[in-house]
This record gives sequence, C-alpha cells and structure tokens, in this order.
Amino acid sequence: MSRALDAYLSQVESGLKGLSRRRRLTLIRELEAHLLDEAEARGIESESAMSAMLSEKEHPSLLADELAAGEGQDANHRGGTALAAGMIIGLATGGHMWFEGWRWYICLAFAAAQGLAVGAGYFWVRRHWLRLNPWARTAVAVLITSLLSIPLGFTTHHGFKPTRLLYGAFTGFLLERHTQERPLWQTLLEPVAFTALMFALEAGVLGRVRFEWWKVPLELSFNATLLLSVMLANRLKRHLAERRVLTPQEQG
Repeated sequence: MSRALDAYLSQVESGLKGLSRRRRLTLIRELEAHLLDEAEARGIESESAMSAMLSEKEHPSLLADELAAGEGQDANHRGGTALAAGMIIGLATGGHMWFEGWRWYICLAFAAAQGLAVGAGYFWVRRHWLRLNPWARTAVAVLITSLLSIPLGFTTHHGFKPTRLLYGAFTGFLLERHTQERPLWQTLLEPVAFTALMFALEAGVLGRVRFEWWKVPLELSFNATLLLSVMLANRLKRHLAERRVLTPQEQG
C-alpha cells in the first residue's frame, strides 16, 4: 500500500529483535492496522501524505521499545473499538425491530448477532485485508460478514432462515464501502436496492412471504436504519483512531 509505511514498519521490526518471531509479527500487524486506521481517518491516499504523517511519529527505535514494554495496548484498543462500533449497529437494528413489534427475545438475539458477530467481528478482522484494492476489500468483507452472520439465521420464530445472512452481507458491504465518504446518490440508493433485492428473493424466488405494498416502508426503514448505524459506527471508529495516535515527535 505504501513504501513509506513498509519502510517505517521494517525499522520498527528491527528494534524488536528481543522478541520471538511470532510476537514480532503480531506487534507489527497491530501497528500496521493502527497506522492504516489513522491514515484512513485523515483521508490520506498519496505516498507523500503518508510520509508526512509518519514523520510526525516517534522514531522507529523508540517506538519499538514502547511496543515491547506495552505489547497488548493496541490490541486492547482495537478490540474495544470493534466492540463499541458493533454495539451501535446491534442496538440500532434491534431497537428498530422492537418498535416494529417483534418479540423482545428476537430483537435481543438479532441485536447480539448483528452487533457482536457481524459488526464487531468485521472490525476485528478487517486488518487482514487492508492492503487489497477497494473492490477486493469489499468482496472479502461481504464474504466474511456472510459467514459471521450465520447466527442471524436463527433469529426467527421458525428455525433457520438463510435469507437472514443477506443482512450480514449487506452490513459488510456498507461497512467497507463507507470507510470513505460516498456520493449522496449512492448512499440513498443502497437501502432502496437492497430492499428490492430482499422482496425479489423472499416473495418472488423463494415464495416465503406474500408481497404487500404496506411492507415496503417497514423493510426500507429497517435497511435505512442499518445504513445510518453503519455510518455512525464507522465515524466512531475513525474518531477513536484519531484519538489513539502514536505520540508525535514534538510531544514525545
């Protein structure tokens, strides 16, 4: 992704020779994810901008000493960030179902599965595909969140409902696409298109439900709520990434 970032990470890794190879790789991966999160939060895309950001950070040798002394801090921070962002998505979608009149235990199960398994799970593992191009990242995100959303399939009154997994896939799509600002028309189109897809599958292909026009606003409002919660979760994640920056040289 960035020659400047690769060089910076290599210098940090060279200062971690006292640790096992596995632990060094883990720390460098944590650091890389942290720096990429900050770069994304700042909207950094060019090599020169990345170099400028890294020039503000501590010298690699000093940073290596700090990482060796407090290994788990960045991992704990990322875990807390993933949990908080996932909770936003779970509370929003579960709360929407509650207002629609679903049983409380279905709402709670959906909120837990959507917020923790899909939302928090996505944020926790996303660092593994950060170096891919945008479309590849989106494809991987959809695949991963589809797998993570398997518990969503059981949040029904009658056994496993496979179309529930599409909500997880849609969540992953939104989470990855909205890591950067999107045009307004795309943002407005996304819940509309997904609502149409769900009715086409449920009523047209599978014949599970009967299509009735009064159901469209309910489904659309739920998908819009999901979109808004994803945007809020991403904003929270960017905010926490900006707050959790490595100490600039002038403040060290």
